[in-house]
Amino acid sequence: MNKMFFILLFLTTSLHAQSLEALVEEVLANNPALKALESEYFAALERAPQVSSLPDTELGLGGFPLPVETRLGPQALRVSATQMFPWFGTLAQKEKVEIAKAKAAYERIDAEALNLLFELRQAYLQLYEIQHSQTIIQENLKLLDALEQLALAKVESGRATLADVLRVQLKKEELQQQLALLAEAEVSPTVTINQLRQRGLRESLLLADNLTFTELPFRQDSIEAYLRQYHPQLRMLQQQQEVARQMIALNDLNTKPSFGIGVDYIMVNERDNAVITNNGRDIIQLRATVKVPLFREQYRAREREEQFRIQGFAQQEENTLSRMLAMVEQAYSTHRSAMLQKAFLEQQISLTETTLQILEDQYSAQGGGFSELLRLEQDLIRYRLQLLKASVQTHLAKSKIEQFVAAQY
Repeated sequence: MNKMFFILLFLTTSLHAQSLEALVEEVLANNPALKALESEYFAALERAPQVSSLPDTELGLGGFPLPVETRLGPQALRVSATQMFPWFGTLAQKEKVEIAKAKAAYERIDAEALNLLFELRQAYLQLYEIQHSQTIIQENLKLLDALEQLALAKVESGRATLADVLRVQLKKEELQQQLALLAEAEVSPTVTINQLRQRGLRESLLLADNLTFTELPFRQDSIEAYLRQYHPQLRMLQQQQEVARQMIALNDLNTKPSFGIGVDYIMVNERDNAVITNNGRDIIQLRATVKVPLFREQYRAREREEQFRIQGFAQQEENTLSRMLAMVEQAYSTHRSAMLQKAFLEQQISLTETTLQILEDQYSAQGGGFSELLRLEQDLIRYRLQLLKASVQTHLAKSKIEQFVAAQY
């Protein structure tokens, strides 16, 4: 099965970080949805040897409660054997049909793996943003602690009022509330990741990665051709069309005659009321049969059915491709928007930090401008959270494209 993704991802339990490769292997090895599809695939493979074998030989045994008298004696027992043979190539064609079905089942495994790993990366990015938002807020709380101590010192010196201290404490309470909400928000992505790994749902996860803005290493103009050729969901639909074509070929062979050969052995008892040559000689009869499908409407209807299937799967393929390309285009737009925010937010953070330092020095020396100082502290945390979100958005855009584009791209 293809390992299709290149995002740096670390999860941990017991303070031990896991690489993306180890995490992917864990999901692929333990996820029950994939195991179910793999079982269906292996079951489909076992169909080929079943349908490519000759029909069972028919054996018969007959007795004569009222014996049939012949010149050589009464018939006592009949043993028969019959073997049917389909038209030349029918068994091989049946095998091709089942192999085509098995290939479609295999593509379902890869398609489901893509969806599961995309779900994994989404949950990871959500958890990453939450945990790093907590870090940013905690750092801001430290700044507010220092500002609170400075305000208390100014109050004691008589150069500020207690209102400055209370305003800082109110902001700190707001941030503590945000931390509590973020701690609760960790539950959802944590449960998703652990469920995909088949671990305890509340098992703690420590992310040891530090994501920065990422580029998209894909040529947008060649993605459509790549999807048609390699994406397992499209390949599955293409393979289902192939199954229908193979069924049409099999249906054509089913319109041909089938043949049978047989042999009958009849045991004859000797006559005790006459002396004749070959008295009691047993009978061996050879038989040949031909089964001719004279009524063709069922075969014509079956061919029309498979033709409609081909059309339906082709339409599904085009619709699925269109939906994928729309999602890819949206991902590119998301990435471009995030990159546009990057330079602006970095500049705002730099200017705000510089202004904060100046205002803090002024407040320390003169005791004025506290409201502006507090407002800029809140602006700084807002800019940092927005920059974090923009960085995560670039990775989310990349992961959405990687849902469709394999690592070999």
